[in-house]
Amino acid sequence: MGEIVNMIDLHAHILHGLDDGPETLTESLEMIRVGYQDGIRVIVATPHTHNGIYQNDRATILAKVQELNNALKEFGIQNSGASVRNSKSEIRHAPRRAHGSPEPHMVQGAICNLQSAIPMKVLPGADVHFLADMLPRYERGEIETVNDQGRFVMVEFPSQGIPYRAEEVLYQFIVRGIIPIISHPERNLEIGHKAKRYYEMIRMGCLGQVTAMSLTGEFGNGVRRVAEKLLSKKLLHIIASDAHSTNGRPPILSSAAKAAEKIVGKEEAWRMVTEYPQTILNGQRPEVPVLGEWK
Repeated sequence: MGEIVNMIDLHAHILHGLDDGPETLTESLEMIRVGYQDGIRVIVATPHTHNGIYQNDRATILAKVQELNNALKEFGIQNSGASVRNSKSEIRHAPRRAHGSPEPHMVQGAICNLQSAIPMKVLPGADVHFLADMLPRYERGEIETVNDQGRFVMVEFPSQGIPYRAEEVLYQFIVRGIIPIISHPERNLEIGHKAKRYYEMIRMGCLGQVTAMSLTGEFGNGVRRVAEKLLSKKLLHIIASDAHSTNGRPPILSSAAKAAEKIVGKEEAWRMVTEYPQTILNGQRPEVPVLGEWK
C-alpha cells in the first residue's frame, strides 16, 4: 500500500481531562503529533460518555474541541522526527505549574509551527455507552454525534456482551435516519464467540468500527483472530485508533491498514481509513461492500 496520508481517525480519546485519555493539553498535543506523523489529518474526539463513570455532554465536548483546536492554531505541530523527539524531551523537563501542566511559554517553545500545507483538524464526537434510553437522551441533546451533525452515533457495548433487546434500540435510530457505528465489536466477548446478533445489526444498517491495535495483534491473538474474521465477512467498515495516549494506545492507523489489506485488499483497506470516514464526516452513508448471507 505504501505510505498512507490524509487518513481520518474516527475514534480517539484525544481531549484532556474528560475521561481515561490524556490528562493535560500538552499530552493531547503530543498525541496529535504522533497521529500527524502517521499520516492522520483529521481526528474525531470521542470521549466516553454515559458509561456510569464519565457523563460528558455535547456542550462540554464542543468546548473542549474548540480549546484543542485553538491550541493547535497557537502552537502548531511539527512533522519532523528529530524535532518531535527533542520537543517531547523539552516538554518533559519543562517547569511545571501547580496542577502539573507545563508553562505555556515552554509548550510554545517545544511545539513548533506546522510545516505542511494540510492542517490537522479535531472534530467533535463521543464514544456513547449503550443505554436502553439512548434515543430519548439523543432527542434531549445529551448525546454528541460524529462531527456534531446528528447523522451518526458511535455506540459502545459492554465488553462482556450485547445488552438485551439492543437491536430494537439501534433500529429506532436507523428509522430516524441516524446510523449507529458500533465501536470495537471484535473486543466484545459475545461477538467474539458468536457474532450472529452483531451480523443482524450490520444487516439492518449499522456500521462497524475496528480498533487498529486489534488488527495488529496488540490486544492479543484472540482479538486479532476475531477482527480478521469479522473483516473477512464484511462486518467491519472503519479502522480507528481508539487512542488514549502516545505510547500504550497511540493514534496510529497505517500499520492496521497494512494488516487489513492482506484480508480485504489494498483499495478496500485504504477506504477504511480515508473514503469511508470522510463520507461519514460529510453526513452521508458510505457505500460499503454488500453483506453476504450468514454462515
